[in-house]
Amino acid sequence: MTTYKSYAGELAAKLTDYRQRGQKEASKLRPAQDAAAPDQYESALRAEAEGCLSSEQKIFDTALTELSRGVVEARQKAIELSGQVAQIVSDDSASSAIEAELAGDRPALVKATEARLRAETALNYFRAANDVHEEARYPDSKIHHVAVVLVLALLETVVNTFFYENSQGLLGGFFVALGITALNIGFALLFGYWFRYKNLAAVDKKVAGWTAWVAFILVTILFNSLFATFRTQYQLVVDPSDIKELNAAFQRAWPEALLIFRGDPQFGDMWSFVLFGIGAMLGILAFWKGYTADDRYPGHGDMDRDYKKASIEEAQQHDRVRQKVRDLLHHRRAAVQAALHEPATQVGMLARRVAELTHARGSLQTQAAAIQRDYTLVVDAYRGANNAVRAVPPPAYFSQPTLLSMSADGKGAEAVLAELGAVQEELKAMADANRDPLNERLRTLQQNSSDLLGKTLTDYLEEVRKDAEAGISRMTPTIHRVLAVSAD
Repeated sequence: MTTYKSYAGELAAKLTDYRQRGQKEASKLRPAQDAAAPDQYESALRAEAEGCLSSEQKIFDTALTELSRGVVEARQKAIELSGQVAQIVSDDSASSAIEAELAGDRPALVKATEARLRAETALNYFRAANDVHEEARYPDSKIHHVAVVLVLALLETVVNTFFYENSQGLLGGFFVALGITALNIGFALLFGYWFRYKNLAAVDKKVAGWTAWVAFILVTILFNSLFATFRTQYQLVVDPSDIKELNAAFQRAWPEALLIFRGDPQFGDMWSFVLFGIGAMLGILAFWKGYTADDRYPGHGDMDRDYKKASIEEAQQHDRVRQKVRDLLHHRRAAVQAALHEPATQVGMLARRVAELTHARGSLQTQAAAIQRDYTLVVDAYRGANNAVRAVPPPAYFSQPTLLSMSADGKGAEAVLAELGAVQEELKAMADANRDPLNERLRTLQQNSSDLLGKTLTDYLEEVRKDAEAGISRMTPTIHRVLAVSAD
């Protein structure tokens, strides 16, 4: 796109140069006394001045063309706005539009509701079958819950390392202590976890739970008695890496460990008794951690978590649907508000265009006057300097006025300004005519929003729930009895 440079006093800057040229030409008696037309210097200055004036005219014409296009756009916008207002005022399809918008979300909602109903049914059945009247209680994180046991296991390993120190030092005692801790705490955790089954209603489950409790007591006493008696035998082992020596030490410790059930513990010293006590206490603590690793009714925690997960997913689906309805209603209200404010916006834009065109016309006139003034100033300086030096009379055209042959034309702005004013009046009239209907439509939308978000959405979600119940019924095996029809 061609760009034009606005006049910035380029002619006036040639004043000194042309005064010197006038003196120089006069010294050579030029231009001749009988010259009928200006010389090359005046002709060049005139051409430059008319070029500057032409650039200013083109700058104005470009602005005029752009603003004329703006008039066409404004009229087209007014037509579109009139159609939008008519559609908004006559549109009563908010409810049907919401139903159409939510049609695609219905399968996901039905699936989430069905999952929640199934999880709730399973949870209710479990509670009824096992006479559970309390909410499930379980740790938020099983990892954090068991991590406490792991810390205790580490402490027991460290303590037992000193108890099992022998001729090989602490390193040999560490591996033995690690194995003992794993057995002691590992079995205690498992027995505690299985002990929860004594809370269930089924007899076989209760038997299994109490069996785990009895097994825990026996195993904990046996293991810790064995570890305490094995400590004395282990200290006598010369080479802990020799499997045969370890096996022999273990075989000697085993019969002694069983004597604790006869009330005759074979602890070689006080430290063996301390080892037994520490192991038993940590085993009891691990047993309790295993018992509380989940709800005290086995399966209750898993079902409760499944139900909560399904409920959260269903709630998220509901929130997504509600937000979609809110967005749709907000979009409709925003459309009405935009239709209310758009005429004023367009009028303001047209006012700016009027100001721009008025400024462009004034700028053209100002720049044209500046070009004419500077051109006359430089030509008069050139002729005056020439006439002051020459001794013979100057040419006759020296006395003629120094006017440019072309002039600036800003008359085209009048028609465009008139059109801009007419469009402004049309938009103002449209705003006045549409203000009351649009305000009424906006009030209606605001009043209906609560109903649409309340009753309509509630009915929709109720239909979703019924669809989910019907889906569950279809997938549930049912024996249909067909009544026999007797023949007459």
